[in-house]
Amino acid sequence: MKKSLAIILAFSLIGSGCNTINLVYRNADVYLQHKINAYTSFNPQQKETIHKEVSNYMMWHRKVALQEYISFLQNLNGVSQYEGEISLDEAARLRKHLLDLYRKTLVPAILPTAHLLTDLNNQQIEELDNTLAEQIQKQKKEQFGGNLDENLERRAEKTIAFLEWLAGDLDKMQQQEIMKMSRSLPFVSPAYIGFREANQRRLIALLKDHPGEQTIAAFLTSWILSPETTRTSQQQGEFQSFESSSDEMVVRIHKLLTTRQKEHIKTLISTYIDEMRIISRDTSEKGAHAMEILAASPKSR
Repeated sequence: MKKSLAIILAFSLIGSGCNTINLVYRNADVYLQHKINAYTSFNPQQKETIHKEVSNYMMWHRKVALQEYISFLQNLNGVSQYEGEISLDEAARLRKHLLDLYRKTLVPAILPTAHLLTDLNNQQIEELDNTLAEQIQKQKKEQFGGNLDENLERRAEKTIAFLEWLAGDLDKMQQQEIMKMSRSLPFVSPAYIGFREANQRRLIALLKDHPGEQTIAAFLTSWILSPETTRTSQQQGEFQSFESSSDEMVVRIHKLLTTRQKEHIKTLISTYIDEMRIISRDTSEKGAHAMEILAASPKSR
């Protein structure tokens, strides 16, 4: 459930034009409710709770989290425009900034999610278990359904497609170099999905014991803020190797970029920042208008 907003944000930031971002983000409440309601057969009271909590969450996100996203994009834009080489430390800081942003986005949803999960009956828990298992199987098929060479090729092609969206067309030499870099990265999709699958099983087992809200919230908090505590030593080693290799790849890709491509990045990211500022400003103005109406109502006097 907690992944739904990340899907929206990823779609908004990495796959569509700015007009689409505005449309998707402004309708994220409805999308989130639809995604959450599909996990199990919620009763009318639970659906009403979902509606209220999603609305509250998205209001917080527009007022608070968008400013964090703007800060990250400004940081990314600044690093991308360096004339010289960026350092490994700078690449690592960008990655950690994005991870912190992801966690800050999810933390406010922990208690409402725990409250909702506490209210599930045995049949609903069973349905949730089946839904999560189906999603995991779909992810496994999509991300590593072929042999290793096919999986590496698919990942490299996605990397090139993303970079051409971000920086504009890459020439043949750049494509070849990036293809080599991507294919040399550790293939950790099985480890990531295995980690998620194991935590989902732990969550279902926990729910079947019908614990209190705080117990579920503590589990979700650990999963989000300190995932290393539930990883195997092998998984932790694979993830760290992938992260360090990815940082090196970012440094090498930046070195390949032309002035024209850096300008493309600057223009694109600046446009996203402007769109986010508009959404944030509109939200603040609506909130202020609502307070004015409340202050003018007879009950407030």
